Amino acid sequence: MRQYLSLGILILAKNYMETIRFDQVKKSWQQIAKHDLSDVPPDFELEIYKKLLNTFHVGSYYYFIFNLAKTEVEFVSDSVTDVLGIQPSDFTPLFVFNNLHALDRDRFAANEQNLTTFFSQVAPEKVFKYKISYDYRLMRRDGKYIWVHQQMMALQSMDDGAIIRTMGVHTDITHLKTEPKPIGMSILGIDGEPSFFNVTPGTYSFLLPTEAEKFTRREKEIYRLVVNGYTTASIAEKLFISVQTVNTHRKNILQKSGCVNWIEFTSKALLNGW
Repeated sequence: MRQYLSLGILILAKNYMETIRFDQVKKSWQQIAKHDLSDVPPDFELEIYKKLLNTFHVGSYYYFIFNLAKTEVEFVSDSVTDVLGIQPSDFTPLFVFNNLHALDRDRFAANEQNLTTFFSQVAPEKVFKYKISYDYRLMRRDGKYIWVHQQMMALQSMDDGAIIRTMGVHTDITHLKTEPKPIGMSILGIDGEPSFFNVTPGTYSFLLPTEAEKFTRREKEIYRLVVNGYTTASIAEKLFISVQTVNTHRKNILQKSGCVNWIEFTSKALLNGW
């Protein structure tokens, strides 16, 4: 009897600790929102498809709209069923946290706290110019874990920069993982804003671009076209350069990235936020 009682106490203690950790994550989201936004009108223009077109996918994915102040998912695409095996109504912030791999929960919470610090320093007019990217393991309905690549962007904000709603995309990248090792969080700048790679969880230190800066502007143009399915000839025509020049750039890109082929490069580009 005492053994069963002790086991029950341990289970209750574990559940209590998980509740505390989830409450800490909720607090981070509400700090990014800065205000009680319960009175914010729900009618606003969502540029979902424009955002989706700017997001890179190499696997099955679903997207969702998240209200930070209310800490609730307001919409999730039906494809969540294909990826996680659950109904859209079952996809909630608490579901995500409860189904995180045990080894990823502290890192998830630390990353969200890092984002609170980062966005508290961003000018209000620039909150839409960043995409957040990192990965973790999430359990499907059948009990199997998959690696999810999470990408987030602001959809709506207040005049003071308080982020009200974000759009998130979860892509199944299990097939890209060669070892069970997470990638660091990246804060990717858009429209000329700086990017920060491999942000260390819990340290609030933001590192300037490293590997991505190995590539010239032209090389970045070319590798983005390559990974989107353009042939060498079509790239040459699109950029008004010769096929030989494109081939030279492609060779240099693989050398700089340390990849032997474009399949490996595509995987590395995604996982490193290039």
